[in-house]
Amino acid sequence: MKKTLLTLLTATMLMTGITTTLSASQGTKSSKPFLIQGKLPHLTMMVKILWDDEDLALSKEQKTKLLKIRQHTMGTAKALNLQIVKLENEVVKRSKQGMKPSSLKTLVEDIAALRLEATMVHLECIYNTRAILSEDQLYVLE
Repeated sequence: MKKTLLTLLTATMLMTGITTTLSASQGTKSSKPFLIQGKLPHLTMMVKILWDDEDLALSKEQKTKLLKIRQHTMGTAKALNLQIVKLENEVVKRSKQGMKPSSLKTLVEDIAALRLEATMVHLECIYNTRAILSEDQLYVLE
């Protein structure tokens, strides 16, 4: 079981690395709304991968709660990311037009505030997910 999970996570990390490398070489950037990149776990993604795994042994009640957490987190993160991308594009556009950095400060502060909000949603997701799972289930995930 642990070997399967390790293989899946390794494959996911490799694909993410390849995608990031390809995006960078094409002049685009994978856009994630979080302040902390690649260091916090995506517990609901790991739970999703092992949803019906007998070692994880999620109850119906746990599945219901975890699904609500994932839907809230993903929906909020996507909505925030759309706002962030829009503001970032505006900063880039205005910067290319020669606008003074001081005139862009409010937009940059708005981007920072949205990234803060997205990071807090991610942290709440981790906390709430861990609260639903037992010690044994967390062991399976970690």
